[in-house]
Amino acid sequence: MRPVAFGEALSSGTRLTLFSDDKPDRFRTVINFWVDETSGVALALKTGVPTYQVEDEEGRTHLLT
Repeated sequence: MRPVAFGEALSSGTRLTLFSDDKPDRFRTVINFWVDETSGVALALKTGVPTYQVEDEEGRTHLLT
């Protein structure tokens, strides 16, 4: 396992571990990755906003932006 920089393009099926000081490690699987240009414009960014659609251990879907 290696550290991943937020915004790095990850392929579907890649497993992620989210670390937190006050919560147990959380595991996610990438479903989709894209750079949302519309959100980038709305936030006055010169680039888009990296977004991951992920699934947790219980099958729930989340967006990480």
